[in-house]
Amino acid sequence: MKRKVFRGWYVVFAAHVLLALSFGAAYSFGAFFSQIQAHFDAGSFSVASVFSLTAFIYYTVGVVSGALADRVSTRVVVIAGIVLLSLGFLVSSEATHSLALFIASFCSLVGLGIGLVYIPAVTAVQRWFVTNRSKASGLALAGTGVGTFVGPMAAGLLMHHMSWETTMRIFAAVIATVGISAAMLIRGSPHELGLLADGERRRSLDPSEHRPIPPTPTRTIGLAEAIRSSRFWWYFGAIFLGSVGLFLALVHINPYARQLGVSATESNLLIGLIGAGNVAGRLFLGRLGDRMGARRLLACLTVALAVLNGFWFCSHSFASLVIFAILFGVANGGCISLYPAVAASWFGTANLGAILGALYIAVGIAAIAGGSIGGLLFDIYQNYGLSIMFSAACALLSAVFIMIAGGRQAVLPVLRRSSEAVE
Repeated sequence: MKRKVFRGWYVVFAAHVLLALSFGAAYSFGAFFSQIQAHFDAGSFSVASVFSLTAFIYYTVGVVSGALADRVSTRVVVIAGIVLLSLGFLVSSEATHSLALFIASFCSLVGLGIGLVYIPAVTAVQRWFVTNRSKASGLALAGTGVGTFVGPMAAGLLMHHMSWETTMRIFAAVIATVGISAAMLIRGSPHELGLLADGERRRSLDPSEHRPIPPTPTRTIGLAEAIRSSRFWWYFGAIFLGSVGLFLALVHINPYARQLGVSATESNLLIGLIGAGNVAGRLFLGRLGDRMGARRLLACLTVALAVLNGFWFCSHSFASLVIFAILFGVANGGCISLYPAVAASWFGTANLGAILGALYIAVGIAAIAGGSIGGLLFDIYQNYGLSIMFSAACALLSAVFIMIAGGRQAVLPVLRRSSEAVE
């Protein structure tokens, strides 16, 4: 008899598609940049601020959307986010007479839309899995890397044949159609369908009695209790410091390469290679976390980021920068896929949406700080050496914070076998 596919993998697929759409939309803004700047005759700072502000909004909205999905319905919240994201592109395409209106509509609608999709979708995956949680998380979050790579390319290809306004309208239609279809597969928890999570499902039958054994009840905590624990804040700091380097590299590896005489095309390729490596890291390193322990692997990868920044510091050719971009992307992608799995092991899954949303505010702050601090240090010293060393120091501190958080007294008791799978 053919074995049925576990329903949780459909949730993983849906989350992958939703994250690809969301981050493909967000990162496609780089492809629109020059045409929007020319259309409004605006300075680089005004247009560039759109991306940073949008990123800050969607990461900070997560604390609200996560809590909302915990209490209402993950599917409803995600669909609302897709609608807002689609409207963001549609309304912005019509705001052709005012840069202020364009910035307001794009940042608010796109930022809110992604914020309503991201944390609820990631949280849903954590609730469907115990034994394969890191693997499932990595597969789902690989969607962000796919979107980062495909979104700008699709926008660029379309704008070879049509205006940026029409391209944005096409994006709006695709986001609405594909996004709502994917959202219909999302379920916030296996218990909504009378099922058990992946690890629980395998232990659900007593061979001697052939009847279901209810999962051992565990105590989970709410956002307020999590925030009162020192473990939360050590982990918040670890995520912030670990994310600073990613945004610094994404913003500054292009101008760094141009200083070395690398062509504009090859410099842009380096950003794409970080994205491609990111996808590979999320796909393949997540499952390794299920074997060696997510927290242990996360700490190792964070140390690897510091070492790779040292390699970047010593890179003075396009070939060496290609190696750095790929490996840096792989290590960073692995970290991103493991952040939710480690949080689930420490805080439980009942209120994980709100807790993850609060933790990911750190990424929103890092989105602004990474590029800005790197640029400030360059302006002061006229080279990127100190910026790169700053990124390396942040990664090392992040690893230290992860180990300190892991050593804090557990804030809730968990199933021994579940804990062993992550710790």
